[in-house]
Amino acid sequence: MSNLETDRPVLSRRMLLRAGMATLAGYELESLLRPVNVAAARKVQPRGAAECCIWVFLKGGAPQLDTWDLKEGAWTPGQFEVKRTPGGILWPYGQFPKLAQWLPRVAVARGMETWESAHNRAQYYMQVGHIISPARVREMPAVGSVIAHEFAGRRKDSDFLPPYVVLNYGNDGLIKEGCLPAGCSPFSMMTQRPSPFLVADAERERLNRRWALLRDLEGNSGQQPLEFSTHGELSVSARRMMSNPALSKVMTLPAAERARYGANAFGDACLLARQLVAARAGVKHILLNHDGWDLHAAMYNPKGRNHYTLCKELDDGLSALLADLDRTEFERGSTLLDKTFLLCMGEFGRTGGPLTVNAGRDHNRYAMCGLFAGAGVIGGQVFGATDERGAKVKSSDWQYKRSIYPEDVVCTIYSQLGIDWTKRITSTPSGRAFEYVEMMSGTNVMKFDPIGRLFA
Repeated sequence: MSNLETDRPVLSRRMLLRAGMATLAGYELESLLRPVNVAAARKVQPRGAAECCIWVFLKGGAPQLDTWDLKEGAWTPGQFEVKRTPGGILWPYGQFPKLAQWLPRVAVARGMETWESAHNRAQYYMQVGHIISPARVREMPAVGSVIAHEFAGRRKDSDFLPPYVVLNYGNDGLIKEGCLPAGCSPFSMMTQRPSPFLVADAERERLNRRWALLRDLEGNSGQQPLEFSTHGELSVSARRMMSNPALSKVMTLPAAERARYGANAFGDACLLARQLVAARAGVKHILLNHDGWDLHAAMYNPKGRNHYTLCKELDDGLSALLADLDRTEFERGSTLLDKTFLLCMGEFGRTGGPLTVNAGRDHNRYAMCGLFAGAGVIGGQVFGATDERGAKVKSSDWQYKRSIYPEDVVCTIYSQLGIDWTKRITSTPSGRAFEYVEMMSGTNVMKFDPIGRLFA
């Protein structure tokens, strides 16, 4: 704007504020407006054996030597009921009696470690597959968002469920879509709260009237900025889900089924995950959180939520989930478990040997373990080993002579879903390419690949 008498530019305070806000909004929304360009770095052959992935995340870091990498010592409580399985695996039957029955169908990797030992950084690492970078943290997408982006062009008309679902994680520390379109963001739910997407029959007509009014108002508002049309696309997706009559069946948890899964938040999430997968309506990645494993003190204290209660919740919910996936037919000759890649692990392990002075275990990035099942995973195998205190990896027993890292886990997830893990997004706001899996690790340059031992 210029002064008509002097033809000199004039900037009022109102115009300055308006321009500043527009600039800030433009920066925030730039990732929504930018086209996504993807390129592959090297030629690989993804397995493509899975239709969906379920990651049971043990938030806080489960103690490997008190769970699936059992190390007996003076520190081991008698309640663990340690004995050998028929396959010769040392197992805490007192903690995981139901999962013991599933050992012939699951694989346990014990030669694992990570790069981080602080919760927020380690949890970020697991969700993204990259070490945290403060300069790029807002543009880095979660693994689930990358998967949603990969399948965006392959969704069917009957797919009314979101591709990336997060259960019981909350918004604290949840990584979202980053530089990818808003449609790749996680659909986050807490199972202990009523679903806001379930519409009662008595309210459906009222919702339809309001939706029609909203569409009419938007249609008469003239041309809109692209960021608002993106929000509109999300609204349409939510509307498609809410109006589908099958949603009620997916989201409703029968009392008898809840009891079989443990009748708690984690069990409910496992039951809901089963129903989301069984619906076969577009879900591709489920991050299912089991919180409470950060047991620095009094981990065996019988009062309150402790190691025993956590193990029971995990044993009940995970074994029921495996059983239902295995008994539900996917197509002739295969089950949902044959088409679902399931993994269970946290962000790091815990200190080994005797308990600390606080009667708990502290953070330990040098040893952890993971459980894997489904979509071609060969069960009955336990590979890798830690030292006698369960504190450090001695051997990994897979295709590389090093520990298995989070990047290898992420490569495995992508490969199982038929995704080339060497791809990179070259159209990020910062201009620096986002690699699906970066070969620059926490300490050195490494070649990361799927965990071949799981399938060999």
